[in-house]
Amino acid sequence: MDQKTQHAPRYPVQTIDKALEVIEILSEDGFQEGLGVSELSTKLSIGKSTVHRIVDTLTARNYIEQCSETKKYRLGWRLFEIGNVIPQQRNLYNFDISILQDLCNKYQETVNLGVRVDDSVVTISKVTAKGSLIANLQIGARESLHGTAMGKALISEMTKEEVVKIFGDRKLETYTTATITDIDDLMEELRKIRKQGFSVDDEEFSAGLTCVAMPVRDFNNEIVAAISVSGASIRQTYSKIEEIKVGLKEATEKLSYFLGWQGEKKELAEGK
Repeated sequence: MDQKTQHAPRYPVQTIDKALEVIEILSEDGFQEGLGVSELSTKLSIGKSTVHRIVDTLTARNYIEQCSETKKYRLGWRLFEIGNVIPQQRNLYNFDISILQDLCNKYQETVNLGVRVDDSVVTISKVTAKGSLIANLQIGARESLHGTAMGKALISEMTKEEVVKIFGDRKLETYTTATITDIDDLMEELRKIRKQGFSVDDEEFSAGLTCVAMPVRDFNNEIVAAISVSGASIRQTYSKIEEIKVGLKEATEKLSYFLGWQGEKKELAEGK
């Protein structure tokens, strides 16, 4: 799945298409000083008179502007104003909840969406399957970063220095006999999570509860949230976890695309 994948419009309007192409060309690297009508005409493979009409309309609406000295066209501030509205319309508090509901319906387990707040993961959205027996975690509740699948996914790309800044150079809190309590062991776990793309809490925070989580990214390719599927450990067989991973990947990508993520281009630093 790639947000940039384009499809041919069913009812194309050539003038609009060319106008948008002008904007896209002017946004390319190397054209910071702008382009003239002749240059745009060559790149668009259309006549100068048509280019004149397009740039005149775009200039009137402030989508592009003409430099008074060079007479070349460059992007206008109206595009910046509109672009700043996008994060307001696409954020973690107004997304399509069916992304989580579909996961819940498919696997009949509780699905959580969480974000990092200081040294905790806070659940901001939750969908629970009927009859599901899990810890009764409410929206707004805080959980451990190092002991939960969501928490580990949220900090999975942090350096050791960043992790130590959160927890301090001390033994981490113990919740069950499976909890990771050593910073170096936690860093090894985070390296594993980065490599495989998902995290697992195998009764590390609550006995009898197993969770699988994956990170959600924004338009900067930064991890801003995590989605987890949680259920009684007795139900989380290897085959079911493998199935859950498939659904989780689809769900986290959908939400990431909604937040402006442009697709997988993660570059992992060695030694993190």
